[in-house]
Amino acid sequence: MKIQKISGEFVEEVAKLIYLEKQNFYDELFGSDALKYIEKALTNDIPPFQKDYGLVAVEDGKVLGTLLFADKASFRHGYQKWLKILGLKIFPVGSKMIYIIQRLLIEFGVNDLYIVALAGNVKEYLLYTFIKQNRYRKVIVDTADDKFYTKFGFHEGTPVHNKLRRYEKLCDYETLSGIGWDTHPLINGRELILGGVKIENQFGLDGHSDADVLCHAIIDSLLGVALKTDIGMLFPETAENKNRKSLEMLRKVVQNLNFQGYFPSSIDCVIISQVKLSSYRQMMIESVESVTNCPVSIKFKSGNGVYPESEFKGITAICVSNVEKI
Repeated sequence: MKIQKISGEFVEEVAKLIYLEKQNFYDELFGSDALKYIEKALTNDIPPFQKDYGLVAVEDGKVLGTLLFADKASFRHGYQKWLKILGLKIFPVGSKMIYIIQRLLIEFGVNDLYIVALAGNVKEYLLYTFIKQNRYRKVIVDTADDKFYTKFGFHEGTPVHNKLRRYEKLCDYETLSGIGWDTHPLINGRELILGGVKIENQFGLDGHSDADVLCHAIIDSLLGVALKTDIGMLFPETAENKNRKSLEMLRKVVQNLNFQGYFPSSIDCVIISQVKLSSYRQMMIESVESVTNCPVSIKFKSGNGVYPESEFKGITAICVSNVEKI
């Protein structure tokens, strides 16, 4: 998943997400052509629908979500452009917009930011990215989805419209650190999977799942610090989890953490093994980063004849993860 600015190629998809997030509000403001007007406003960068003030989450060319925001200056300038796309509708629509904006600006400081829209399937991650980029600035949002914002510590303010509720929060987060460790024995007859990557080797790791010790160590480092639990509690040795891919388990854990406001910010790993793994390092890093959405480093140690891993008895992974909580 890649987070980037909104570009022209994504305008149609972004406009649909923006419209659906507060459909009742936009229908009342613009009428039956609300989606058309939002798309035209985005295309022409008419405030507050300006592409330079937006984030979009893209994966495999598909838009997963968007966050559009505005500062005080963008609320004050450029509204004459609405005449171009609204025509005669500028009078009834314009009067409503002016009223809402005036109400908004009463509580709007020079350094404050306003979330115009936050929609899609990765809203939590987009909000986290936005907060990191704008730390210590106050953010205001008018929304129909009050539960989403309250779970992240937003407090309620005075509403500006009967179909919306206002919330605000200082953009801040805390950093936590967790450690994970896992060991599995090497046996004949199984594939060797590390970080979701198949390693060419005559031995594999024994375990209920695919026994990917790297993913298991990362999972425990994340679960322990964020949710005070471990991999065995979430993925017990049941028929459902037999031979399960650990990379997919890690993906599910990250999604669960994101939903609750926790986001991995960096992961540092050590693998103790006599198996030569250095040629797989970059593939393993890219595989894990694609799931955790954060920088990952992986180092390899042989054990220098001291540990059982030096005798091909097993492979151990140790991991330290930094997690940010909004």
